[in-house]
Amino acid sequence: MQSWHFTVQQELANNLLLDVAYVGNHSVGLNVLSDANQALPNQLGQNLSLLARRPIQGFTDIEIAYDGGFGSYDGLQVKLEKKTANGLYFLNSFTWSKAIDDAPGHLENYDGDNSRINYYNHRLERGLSGYNQPISDTVSVLYDLPVGQGRRFNPGSKPLNYVIGGWSANMINTISAGLPIDVGYSASTQQQVSDLVTERPNLVAGQPLYLSTGNPIYYLNPAAFAVPSYTQPFGNTPRNNVKMPYVYETDFSLHKSFEIGESRYLQFRGEAFNLLNKTNFATVSGTNSNSSGFGVFNATFPARQLQLALKLVF
Repeated sequence: MQSWHFTVQQELANNLLLDVAYVGNHSVGLNVLSDANQALPNQLGQNLSLLARRPIQGFTDIEIAYDGGFGSYDGLQVKLEKKTANGLYFLNSFTWSKAIDDAPGHLENYDGDNSRINYYNHRLERGLSGYNQPISDTVSVLYDLPVGQGRRFNPGSKPLNYVIGGWSANMINTISAGLPIDVGYSASTQQQVSDLVTERPNLVAGQPLYLSTGNPIYYLNPAAFAVPSYTQPFGNTPRNNVKMPYVYETDFSLHKSFEIGESRYLQFRGEAFNLLNKTNFATVSGTNSNSSGFGVFNATFPARQLQLALKLVF
């Protein structure tokens, strides 16, 4: 594994700092899984069973773990930070990156276990990593509202200060590119080469990968993919070549401490998760292009959630 980075830091103004960095790494000899008894494809005109085409007769799948994997990452990372001044702290972190490998870690994929590699041709497995999200931007803001005793605007009246003074607000806004989806197909017995390896379809020229029907739950276009010939069961669709929609989320909190005696106070917190109530779809219900339900959303991440809390500290 090799890692490297180069960073430039510049103070743009008082308490305002900019960081720009290039970060990269490259790994070889990563542990991958495969079927050491992966069957050979049927030849033209053949219709041999899966067992009859396996190199080691008398055995079905022989799962093997070996050092046949690689991975690489290149990223531009930008950070703009305003250090606390007049009760305000601001941090914006932006990443533009690309991650490539030939197999995910076993059971690490968010959309199911498809970690086994084509035993005879690793090049077909080279593609975007299952965790590849090329764009990610997070803004964090902490702000002590300037109203209250010891702050810019003092209400003067103790009861008024008790109600409207001393409040603080926090906000985290996140925008992330969607995770990749590895499209396969349900292979017939004549096409199948293993119970472990994912066979991918062919791309159909001129067909868009994504639907634009106006109904957002119908996401991927089944007509963009075609089942390949049984003589070449691994089609030309790259691994992880389609991706989920962007994810948007804004979390917000408001809090204040009410003194009720010496070294005792009551802390109030109001928190909102997904404040703007954006619809963020979870993974599609099916990733096999010739199966019913392919490319359709049937679940979302949580909608807006509100919670209130009181804590007595003594």
